[in-house]
Amino acid sequence: MEKESSKQNKLVLTCDLGGSLSRAVAQVYPDAVPELIAMSPEVADVSKDSIKHLLVEAGVNDSAWVGLGEEYYALGTLARNNFAGTTPLRALKNKYALPKIAALLWQVCSRYKLKNPEVMIHLLLPSGETKNNSELSKQLTGFLKQGIKTPTGLLKAKLRNFYVLPEGSGVLSYRIEDLKQAAFNKSIGILMLGYRNSSFFNWDKGTRGTSDTNALGMSWMVQQFTERTSVGLSKDDLRLVKALFDGGNGQFDSLRSLSRKSTPFGIESDVQLFQEVLPTVRDEYCRALKRWLSEIGAVFDEILICGGTATFVRTQLLNYFQSEGISVIWNGGVQIPLSLDTHTLGERIADVWGSHISHIKLVDKKLGYERFQPLVIEPQTKPEPYEPLQETKPKPDPWKNYLPMMDGI
Repeated sequence: MEKESSKQNKLVLTCDLGGSLSRAVAQVYPDAVPELIAMSPEVADVSKDSIKHLLVEAGVNDSAWVGLGEEYYALGTLARNNFAGTTPLRALKNKYALPKIAALLWQVCSRYKLKNPEVMIHLLLPSGETKNNSELSKQLTGFLKQGIKTPTGLLKAKLRNFYVLPEGSGVLSYRIEDLKQAAFNKSIGILMLGYRNSSFFNWDKGTRGTSDTNALGMSWMVQQFTERTSVGLSKDDLRLVKALFDGGNGQFDSLRSLSRKSTPFGIESDVQLFQEVLPTVRDEYCRALKRWLSEIGAVFDEILICGGTATFVRTQLLNYFQSEGISVIWNGGVQIPLSLDTHTLGERIADVWGSHISHIKLVDKKLGYERFQPLVIEPQTKPEPYEPLQETKPKPDPWKNYLPMMDGI
């Protein structure tokens, strides 16, 4: 009985701390159904006195506060509404990685009623920010050992594993599994276009190659759009990104709702301006992306493109790489289970889901757990037939050359 209790007190958490949304796939190890946790990106550093009288229930998905040592942070809607919290787009993602991970961990442990669990965490960061993972791991280990302050008391846990890989690794690992051994004869580019920035790295026949990160995310277009329209729009308006996406698809009602004019003539004048500026901004963004990729100078057989911003410029990217004779694999072919996508995020969770699959494979390997069933049973496309439970014959492992890359990080 004690063994079974211990077995159910292990948590695998895979995190993508995006500029527009923090996403994590959580799974009580080994056999619980994976669940998606999402939280708004705002964060605010606060004093201990500021959180004394705050009532935040564990079931409120988009609000949290945490205390790490002597530092306190509000996150999500709580940060935005109560403390004028902002999305830290200019700071490195790892600056606020620990409070964001702590908030997600509190949400998960509260939901599953886990006490002092063993946790295994995999974090995705831009390719240029993956170097100080040992320091993050050391700090998080210490905070979990002494206890993270939360609205429901101290959260303690044992950090068993902590891995950091570049954004895009999830779609790469999924693609590698599709290609099997043929993957190690290919050079594959991975392009992640997020809200805060863009990242690229090259996977050359099993070896990590060129990588780079820049500030060309959706936030760059939002900034350009608000400055060029000059009609009082705020780059922090939560409606703006959706309005730009809709406008890019020829649907202008969302843009119309952004107008601050009080007359029909004034509103229509704003909409006309929006329609003129938006294509120009998108074109300039695409040109900047092409220049950046040309300067990187990486050579690859195919490119995996992912990230929410990529959808906004999908046609332009496809045309560009087609003209260069390069095959495009959108999201690395990742299939997102319907049962996982509880927040209707679609392609925006392709990378974190692909990363979670590889994370679970790594944990299984380290703990000697033999898994015969897939993680979930409701993919959007028809699944491959399940392997029979009685099967004991060892199978070829296309991951044997990929997993050491994670071990060494």
